[in-house]
Amino acid sequence: MMKKIGILFLFLFIGLNVTFAQESGNFLEGENIQSVVIEFKNPLDDDLNQKNLNAKIELLFPVYPQTTVRTILLDAYAAKVKQLPEVADAYYEVRPSLTGDINVTLKVTLSDTLKDKPSKSGVLAGGKDFPLLYLDNKSLLTTKFALAEMLYSNNNSWYGRDDAMLQGNPLVDGPAGKGYTGWFEGWVSGGIYGITTLSNKRNIYLYGGASFIMSGSAGRELFTDVSRIHTAFDDAYVGFFGTKSFSKGNLLSYNFSVGRQQFTIGNGFIIRNTASNGGDRAALQLNPRWAADYLGLATIKYNNLMLQVFQINPDELPIIDSRTVMNGFNTEYGINLGHKVGFTYLNVSRSDFGYYTPTGDVFRRNGLNLYNIRYFKNLTQGNAGLLIKTELAHETNSNFKMSAFAGYGEIGWSFAKAKASPTFIYRFSYFSGDDPTTKTFERWDPLLTGGNGEDWVLGANHFKIVQNSNLIAHKIQASLRVSKKVELVPQYFYFLAANNNNVGGNPALSYMPQKEYGQEVNLTWKYFHSRKWYFHGHFAQTIPGAGVKEALGGDAKSWFSAMLFFRYSLN
Repeated sequence: MMKKIGILFLFLFIGLNVTFAQESGNFLEGENIQSVVIEFKNPLDDDLNQKNLNAKIELLFPVYPQTTVRTILLDAYAAKVKQLPEVADAYYEVRPSLTGDINVTLKVTLSDTLKDKPSKSGVLAGGKDFPLLYLDNKSLLTTKFALAEMLYSNNNSWYGRDDAMLQGNPLVDGPAGKGYTGWFEGWVSGGIYGITTLSNKRNIYLYGGASFIMSGSAGRELFTDVSRIHTAFDDAYVGFFGTKSFSKGNLLSYNFSVGRQQFTIGNGFIIRNTASNGGDRAALQLNPRWAADYLGLATIKYNNLMLQVFQINPDELPIIDSRTVMNGFNTEYGINLGHKVGFTYLNVSRSDFGYYTPTGDVFRRNGLNLYNIRYFKNLTQGNAGLLIKTELAHETNSNFKMSAFAGYGEIGWSFAKAKASPTFIYRFSYFSGDDPTTKTFERWDPLLTGGNGEDWVLGANHFKIVQNSNLIAHKIQASLRVSKKVELVPQYFYFLAANNNNVGGNPALSYMPQKEYGQEVNLTWKYFHSRKWYFHGHFAQTIPGAGVKEALGGDAKSWFSAMLFFRYSLN
């Protein structure tokens, strides 16, 4: 009872305090940047002066495609632009594009007259511009707060067979199953972040930050009906970066950071979910935690060529922590917003995660080697045309004979100039399963794949049953911007098993008499109300296939889910 009262207090706290919040796009922290655009509300009449001003602002706002969203850096860059005497206001917006990744737009309003700006501002300098704590020509110190709340409902979760599909699961304590069930969950986070100049001459900066998250759940969710609240640190990191311009317009940038932080490669096919949610941490569906237990990351970018070296220890749930540590490098070459190619290699130097087989043999993830190549063809913001994404990956292991493959091909077309700017995409993806008649282990290890339903969460419901291993998936998707602030994303999935042997997946589906997993139809609705508010909802219907029905003895019902949440941020 006290836990339920505490959770209600958490949600009341959220509800009573949203009126005091400001604005932020920091819920897109760590996402890949596809394009960067500078927009002027009132550009200068003189083309030459405007061109010179553009060049000045670009130097102060060094954000580039192929990098990731780091809000403290964006805050600092925008603050520097705003300090220009010819600028009345400057702020940035981060928005998901219709084709994936993030568009960053710096919006600049010019002043009618040149005005000197205060040398210092912020609460600690006697100002009233909270959440900004301190700003001068060398440093920025700011606070960040964010919160979200979700309502979620299922009908016939786990195809109405939670007794079979959750048997032996250590997270289970009164799960959802037959009939309608529902729950609500929320989280609130706060942190402090700063950046200071180490060398103006060499453009070298030191930055860092830390935050906490308090999350709670109440009702009957997928695994449990236990109400709970959990509070812990989320990100906590320090880093330094710099830029150097050369003759003929060449540009070198570098960024080195260590600590608790998020990491993504490409569109999340290999690495995206660097932290776990649910269990004692609550907020299973809101998924507020993204920071790894540890990430050491070195990024060097010269013009359109990027190289990253990383070590990552994901933040897993303690009850199922595999103590996995990955080391590797990632390199990408892109022609601004057009073509991009990439290669990733990683090695798992430590892990207790097990690979199970029909014979009873258990192998370990420790010693895994992964090789990944990819090619993306994107479009400039607002332009129509062809879209292509494709990746191929191979896994081996130094300690036993393993050969697993995964890959996909995605093709689409953006009608950016048409009404509602529709984008249509078809994607075929394949994740190998293990053939028990061979001496080689062939089941694909999905590692840290994930993201959202448009990336590598394959089905709002189905992903909870099959996590991108021993899987063939067909996806048809449309993205429709029905208004400036509203986007609709309908999807259709058709799922098959790559192999009848499914040991290592859901225990109830360890052997698939037929390879058909099933189908899912869903509709996602997004409302970008402002930089402060974001609303999101979905409906999903998942129909079990012949293989699932037979594996469950003919008793498998269609699974329906509905969800609505909002997110609000203070920056």
